[in-house]
Amino acid sequence: MKINISDNAINYFFFLIKIKKKFGIKLGVKNSGCSGLKYDIKYINNLNYNNYFIFNKKGLIIFIKKKNFIYLNNIKIDVAKNKFIKKFIFNNPNMKNKCNCGKSFSI
Repeated sequence: MKINISDNAINYFFFLIKIKKKFGIKLGVKNSGCSGLKYDIKYINNLNYNNYFIFNKKGLIIFIKKKNFIYLNNIKIDVAKNKFIKKFIFNNPNMKNKCNCGKSFSI
């Protein structure tokens, strides 16, 4: 069981956590879009840990629901930025299809 997060993504998560005054992130998927699934990031203060895998990436605490891990195992998260926007990029080796707009995927 593994997730990979670039240093740039870790730093951006820390920045957002600090602004939102939260403790960590909950990473998951939800039903959405043309292809069926969409990544879901929530910033959290506390959580019932029983149903989650917990990862610590250089101090960044990441919770992933056990039922979602099949969709996220070996995922690579990075940050793309230009002059106006910064956003997370997901490279998922489990993905079979994605919609044309790039906002949803299927496994």
